[in-house]
Amino acid sequence: MIRSTTNSVLKNYRYNLQHSTNILNNSRDTVLTGRRYNSFADDPASVSQSFHLRSSLLKLDSQYGACESAVRKYDVAWSTLNTVVEDSKRAKEAILKGGDDTAGAGRNALGKELTQLAKDIVHTMNAKYGDNFVFAGADGLNVPFEFNENGLFYRGINVNSTDPKDIEALKLITEGEKKYADIGLGLKEDANGEIITTSGYNIAMHGTKFLGYGQDDDGDPKNIVSIISRMGQILEGCDDNGDFKPGEREEYYRLSSKFEKAAASLTNEYTTLDTQASFLKENKKNMEATSFTLQEQILAIEKVDPADAIISFAWAQYSYNAALKVGNSILSQSLMDYMSH
Repeated sequence: MIRSTTNSVLKNYRYNLQHSTNILNNSRDTVLTGRRYNSFADDPASVSQSFHLRSSLLKLDSQYGACESAVRKYDVAWSTLNTVVEDSKRAKEAILKGGDDTAGAGRNALGKELTQLAKDIVHTMNAKYGDNFVFAGADGLNVPFEFNENGLFYRGINVNSTDPKDIEALKLITEGEKKYADIGLGLKEDANGEIITTSGYNIAMHGTKFLGYGQDDDGDPKNIVSIISRMGQILEGCDDNGDFKPGEREEYYRLSSKFEKAAASLTNEYTTLDTQASFLKENKKNMEATSFTLQEQILAIEKVDPADAIISFAWAQYSYNAALKVGNSILSQSLMDYMSH
């Protein structure tokens, strides 16, 4: 009977001591890791909630990267177009001087200046962000503009072509070609597998949208580079007295008004780009705020208060030590009772 009682006491003691040991170990782990749980079984509801929050954060991080890349690309585009706009202002000054009746022999030098400005604008518009050409639309790996003796070409098509097929191709590229980025607007596809335009952000920028393409009803180019280049040729063709070749004075003054229209279009598109860049930067800030909120929510679920964790550990340590003392007493008394019988 005594042996049976002693075994029962020892069994209960071992169970309680093991329980205290587990609590102590878990409390120690909590202090060391700072986490509320270490497995799904510890807190299924919290683990599930944390999983969903971390999934949202992971997706947001990817979208933030796309948005940040777009912001940097637009920064390069803005800086590039700022240079082009300034070049167009210098071209305007040279054009006005070239049209002044007092220009005389200085027209040749002004013509060279305009010719060089046209080349400079083309070179500037071939700017790159990373490995991609900024103003090449969705075809970022190939040089968008080429300027040679045959004229100005955009992605292999003469921007002043009279061929309707070329003009249609340029229109399709400039107005129809898109490249969408997922910047947190809820990128989705419709039933046909096409991106819903309001759910993504089109980051394709086409140089022809800023510089223009095609010809007007007079057969003059709409492209500002072609206009500047032609006006430069006219001034360079003046004689030593600054006199125009027959018929070219009229063409020069006609192109002057066409230049004003092309320059105004360039400025308008530049302003639009600035607005788009501002939207992207604001969207980036909003995503940073959302990321911060998600991280705070995750921490609130997963992390414990250090003070509470230390207090719990101290109590677990106290309970464990008390259990050991009780164990010593029980073992000693049980052994004495066993030996006395």
